[in-house]
Amino acid sequence: MIQKRYDSLSRLLHWSMAAIIIYATVAGYVMHLVVGTKAFEVLSVLNMSFATIGTVLFVMRWVWSYFRPAVASVNSTTTFEKNIAKFVHSVLYLLMFLVFVSGFLMLKEPYWFFWLVKVPNPVTDMVINDFFFFVHRASCAVLGLVVVMHIGAVVYHQFWLRDNLIARLMPSKPKPVVMHLSQKKGRV
Repeated sequence: MIQKRYDSLSRLLHWSMAAIIIYATVAGYVMHLVVGTKAFEVLSVLNMSFATIGTVLFVMRWVWSYFRPAVASVNSTTTFEKNIAKFVHSVLYLLMFLVFVSGFLMLKEPYWFFWLVKVPNPVTDMVINDFFFFVHRASCAVLGLVVVMHIGAVVYHQFWLRDNLIARLMPSKPKPVVMHLSQKKGRV
C-alpha cells in the first residue's frame, strides 16, 4: 500500500540527521575560528560525538530506505522531476557517507564520545590522515551546498507549487476530541 506520508521512523531519522548535519556543519566551520582554545576542544568533542551518532543513524536510515512503506509522489511532479529528486537524494546519501567516513579516517588522535568513552583513531599514518582531511573538507562543502539546494527545493514546492510537500515529513496532527451533545459534561 502506498502511503501519503512517511512513516514515523523515517521522519525521526530524517529530522535527526538534518539536525546533526546542520549542527556539525556550523560547528565544523566555527572550530576553524577558535583553534587552540577551550571552545575548540568542546566543539571537537561534541562534533565527533554527534558524528558518531549520525553515522549509526545514517546506516539505519540507509537500510530502512529499502524496507519502509512506499510513499506516493506529489501530484505536481513530472517524471523528470522525480528522477532529479531521486538523483539528488542519492548524492546526499553519498556525501553523508563520505563526510562520516573521512571524518573518522582524518583523525590524528583518539577522541572522546561525550567525555565518557575514548574512541581510538582507526588510522595513524599522517599522510593518510591528511588525505582524508582534504576529502572531509571538500565533501563537507559539497554536502552543505546540496543541503541548501535540498532546502530550496522544499521551499519551491511549499510556496511556489503549493503542493504541501513538507507535510509528508511532519508529525501528524493530533485528532481533536469531539464531545457530542448526548455526552454529559466532564465525560469524554
